Amino acid sequence: MKKTLLLLLIASISIGFFPIYAQNTVPLWIRIGLYYNDQYDKVKPSDSTTISADNNLNFYISDDKNYSLITATNFKSLVVSKDVYNNSQNGAYYHLVVGNYISYLDALKAINNYYNLGYEVYPAYILGTYKIIIGNFDSIAKAQQAKAKIYGSEVFQSNTLVRVMDNNKTIFAFDGGTEKFLMIVPTAINGIEKIKVNSKLYRGRIEFKRLKSSDMTVINVTKLEEYLYGIIRMEIDPLWNPEVVKAFAIVARTYALQNLNKHSSMGFDLCPTDDCQVYGGAVDGTYGEKQAISAVDATKGEVITYNGKLISAVYFSSTGGIPTEDSENVWKYPVEYLRSVDNSKETPNSKSQWTFQFSKNELKEKLKVRKIDVGDILDIQILEKTKVGRVLRLKIIGTNGEYEVQKETTRTIFGLYSQAYSIATDSDINTVNEDNSVKRERVSGKYILNEDGVMEQVYNTNINAVDENGQTFEISTIPNTYTFNGFGWGHGVGMSQWGAKGLADKGYTYKQIIKHYYTGVEIEKR
Repeated sequence: MKKTLLLLLIASISIGFFPIYAQNTVPLWIRIGLYYNDQYDKVKPSDSTTISADNNLNFYISDDKNYSLITATNFKSLVVSKDVYNNSQNGAYYHLVVGNYISYLDALKAINNYYNLGYEVYPAYILGTYKIIIGNFDSIAKAQQAKAKIYGSEVFQSNTLVRVMDNNKTIFAFDGGTEKFLMIVPTAINGIEKIKVNSKLYRGRIEFKRLKSSDMTVINVTKLEEYLYGIIRMEIDPLWNPEVVKAFAIVARTYALQNLNKHSSMGFDLCPTDDCQVYGGAVDGTYGEKQAISAVDATKGEVITYNGKLISAVYFSSTGGIPTEDSENVWKYPVEYLRSVDNSKETPNSKSQWTFQFSKNELKEKLKVRKIDVGDILDIQILEKTKVGRVLRLKIIGTNGEYEVQKETTRTIFGLYSQAYSIATDSDINTVNEDNSVKRERVSGKYILNEDGVMEQVYNTNINAVDENGQTFEISTIPNTYTFNGFGWGHGVGMSQWGAKGLADKGYTYKQIIKHYYTGVEIEKR
């Protein structure tokens, strides 16, 4: 009996897909990387991905601007895999290819001529032409041995080939090089496309790219507004005051548009992690679904601008009630609309105040991960703070030298929640001033008068101190424990999410919230 592929055959059509957009337009579709080679290791590329939908899955060719139908199918679940044997990095399979066909349908009609050879046989799109692939061989010798039996066949191997499988049987292969890519589109239900990637639901369709040798990048191509549905519940609580949720929808939309093409080198616009905005896919049936959709739909097309241009709508969690920060005290440059503003109405939250405690050896290991070697840590000193109290310059003193960090690195170097912190150690003591006021001070690094009457800076010795009862005790000048006491969570620039909640709960509208946190901006509909 001849084998057949259960596919619905539809003539190829070509449709404009992604409009060219400028600063003053809002694109309908954007691309979100789901699996890719992430430099921060938050995401990994895919060897094999399961795609499923409640309705039929259809194959398309995409060039990131237009797409054309290859064929519709009656499959509701398929596996897309990069073409490597043993599903590993061992290398691409060798295949035989025959024929040159103008359409998928023509290749499918001719495929029955090759089923009796004893090899796996399936249609393929290869660099603009439809062909038939015969066999999956793990060595060129095996491929050439088979080639001798099949007239007109040629050995073929590619690091950009992907295969589509049903129950471990390949039904189609695609290799568009670096210009064209396989896209799987679910048949829409009530005008909405929904598709699962490894059991996680998304709106839109899925694209597969192999731009980096054998890595397979998996991309969700979705409408901008539907992408925003999946942002809100991941970044804030959608059940908060509706004015907060609407404000955040506009902030997230502006941020997305201003950062389009951020990951263009990997073939998509934005990532799903906090390097861009945390994206959770479709919100169907999830917590706050109706509220998230309502906020996005109510503000459709609204963006934040400064002098007519989209702003960099950065945001963060909380400040602990202290003011937000000027951009140049966290990053490199001053930005007119990213100025320090009052945040005293912020709703208290779990990160309003926090404490981290580390031993000096734990801190040494954190530095080691960053390839910073100051030897054994003798002291950590705050050299300068901003006008609102965030650490601007921090010095680490060790037996092998000193290391100074500035701005945002003063929090990230030790994994702290924010730059707004003070440092206490187990070598700090209370000192009494002339007016009898008590001050907590660090012993390490101080200059004292030694027994010879010479002033020396103390790091490597113990000294005697007197307690409030007049008793003498010994204290180490080198701290063993460092306690970081801080406020808030995040970089502190732009909109505070918990601060926005506080404003909304006090009667601010979403437009008032936005204009409070971003100085001198306008809200436009595009």
